[in-house]
Amino acid sequence: MTAQTEVTDGWPAPGPLTLLAWTNIILGISAAAFTWVTSLTLHRPGDPLIAAFAFLFISGSYTRDRLDPADTDNSPRAAWIAQHRRHLNWWTIACGAALLPVTVLRPWCATVVVLVGTMAWLYTAPLIPRRGRRLAVRQLPGVKLPYTMAGWLAIAVFLPAVQQHLLSDPRTWYFAVAGVLIGGVTGLLNDLRDVQTDVLAGTSSLPVLLGERRTRIAAYGMAVCGAAVGQLVLPLPTVLWAAYNSGVLASYRPRSGRYPRPWGDAQGLVLLAAALLTR
Repeated sequence: MTAQTEVTDGWPAPGPLTLLAWTNIILGISAAAFTWVTSLTLHRPGDPLIAAFAFLFISGSYTRDRLDPADTDNSPRAAWIAQHRRHLNWWTIACGAALLPVTVLRPWCATVVVLVGTMAWLYTAPLIPRRGRRLAVRQLPGVKLPYTMAGWLAIAVFLPAVQQHLLSDPRTWYFAVAGVLIGGVTGLLNDLRDVQTDVLAGTSSLPVLLGERRTRIAAYGMAVCGAAVGQLVLPLPTVLWAAYNSGVLASYRPRSGRYPRPWGDAQGLVLLAAALLTR
């Protein structure tokens, strides 16, 4: 399904799944699926509006991030984005416009927009004094992964829990811990992909600090620990989720100019399917 054909500009044309990954549609659908799994974990029905918010916010914000002129490289993805910038701008605007009625109907969504937006600004703003200069959060050693996962928690776990008035429920926190550990496996895969970009940007991600081999070992350890915590809430689904993410990581090999397969972005759908099939 991701077979590629040559195009006139010299880059291979992306297949349909790659296109869905490049436009962050798969990632948005995955975020929506995670909100649904949170509700299932709390023994509540899923909320279509919360799921819609997760899809629109993630797809729109990640697409907007890729349109940043500073976020450029020589990859096929960057070339494709440059060719379709106008359409991607319209997609970002459409996602933002669609978010407005959702935040009216689910006011907690507006709180998440402000929270995650502030976190995104703090991530790049040079506000931390250190040795006569100012650093951004992204330049602090090892902060990238937990900071990214904190944003994921706010949208995929805490938002549905607050909406259900179950933020203090132990199941919310067990799932949050399991999700950070297992979801962090794919986060580290993305950091492995971006290691050269992070070095140039001064971002001290774990792969930059530890190297590829130690990062992979840490990721597999996180998967095992996450599956262990998951036994308190979603025993079989979290084991399958951990195995899936570990398999995606094990199959990934860095290749110059290549974007990782979209399977990592689809992990939320894998977990949702496992949760529904094992209820």
